[in-house]
Formats: sequence, C-alpha cells, structure tokens
Amino acid sequence: MCGIGAFQIVKDEVDPAKVARVLLRLLEVRGQDASGVAWHKDGDTYICKENCAGADLARRLTKDIGTTGIVHTRWATKGSPTIAGNNHPIDARGIVGVHNGHISNDDDLIKLCVDYKRQAQVDSEAIFALLGHAPDGWTLAQKVEQVQGNASLLWLASRDSSETLHASRLQSSPLVFGQTAKGSIIFASTKAILQETFRRCELKLDFLHEMVQGTYIQARGGVITDFTDLPLPKPVQAKLWDAPIHDYRKASKYGK
Repeated sequence: MCGIGAFQIVKDEVDPAKVARVLLRLLEVRGQDASGVAWHKDGDTYICKENCAGADLARRLTKDIGTTGIVHTRWATKGSPTIAGNNHPIDARGIVGVHNGHISNDDDLIKLCVDYKRQAQVDSEAIFALLGHAPDGWTLAQKVEQVQGNASLLWLASRDSSETLHASRLQSSPLVFGQTAKGSIIFASTKAILQETFRRCELKLDFLHEMVQGTYIQARGGVITDFTDLPLPKPVQAKLWDAPIHDYRKASKYGK
C-alpha cells in the first residue's frame, strides 16, 4: 500500500542523503501520492515531506542529513495527501514513524491514547500515537496487540540522543533489511528494492534478513540491540474492513 525504508550508516561508509534519495526513487513504485524522510541529527529529529512523488523529493533533498533515518512513499488509502498531516513520516508528538499497511480500528486506538488529540485523518497516525501515548506501564506487546489490520513499521523517538532505529513487521506487509560488514543497515519494503539500493549506493551486502510476522528489532550504532517476538494483530472482521487490492501501476483514488 506504500513503500517504507530506513537507514543507519556507520563509519562514514556512505552519504546518508544518498541512501535516502535512492530509497525515495526506488520505493516510488509503491506509491506516488506523497513522500518523506525523517532523521536524527545533533540531538534533534527532522522531517522533510511533500505532496509529491519520491523522485521529485529526492531531487530536492540536497542538504546533509543524519546517519539514522526513515523514508516513505505513499499510496494513499485514507486521508488526502494534500493535507500534510496525512503524509509520512508522521509526527505523533514523541514518535516519528512510517507505516505500510492499513489499520482498520484507528479510531479505537486513538481513544486508548492518554492526552493525545488526533492531528489528521490517516489511519497510520493511530498506531504511532499509541506507541507514544499508551497508558503508563504498557509494553510494546500490549500496544501492538490492540491493532487490527496490516502493518510494517519503522520509527524514531523524537530527540533521541542514542539515535535508535525501531522496526516491526506485525502482519502481512513485507519488510526486509540488510547489513554491511562494517555495520551499516538499510531497510526496504521488498528484497529487490533493498538489493538495488545497496548496488546503487556501492555498498556490499553482507547479511540479508526478511522479517517474519510478529517481530520487532532495534538498532543502535549499526548494532542490533533487540530482537523480540510480538503478538500478531487481531483478525480483521470483513464487515468492518475489506482489504483493498492494489495495482501500483494505477494511481490511487487521490492520484493526480
């Protein structure tokens, strides 16, 4: 339904902005309604997103960016891409994330959040809001088991000095990552896009992993610091939501 990617570059192995531009161009085949990048740098979190295709944003992304970031190209299903808040990366006041999939119970997830007001219309906002604003004491597993729908997620915690990259494949939506011998990590929605990203960035792929459903990992400084199993999202009732069938060769309902 969308394209997602991420990067964590270590030891100056490649320009992070080049990786972001390559991912934007390659992921465009999975959505052209909007695109965006977010990254950590100097203790802050920055977002650059526009209502344009990934290749267009890639041409405008000329400045230096941080070494840990996330990327999104949007095939819009809910919420017009002309409204910036509907496009990714989504800033849910403390969590900045990108999502591929569809959440059918987004209104219910928002109601579970503490001191959080919905900012836009897109269903993806709800899962990042819950990650950052669930009731005190809730574990990650407790949060994601509330979700109904399909999801692969990549996110950053705002102003995280450790520059940790978070990734989870909950159900259906694919997610793959690869790593170099030096430790640089890149994520993409598909194996083919990941391998082509490594080729265009002149990086040697040392390790490739296709994430299975119900898994979460975090990476810090090019090291996988956590690998955890998670509960799968609750089954979606057909009367509540019929999963859309996507033909990425055609424009979405919001297509220009």
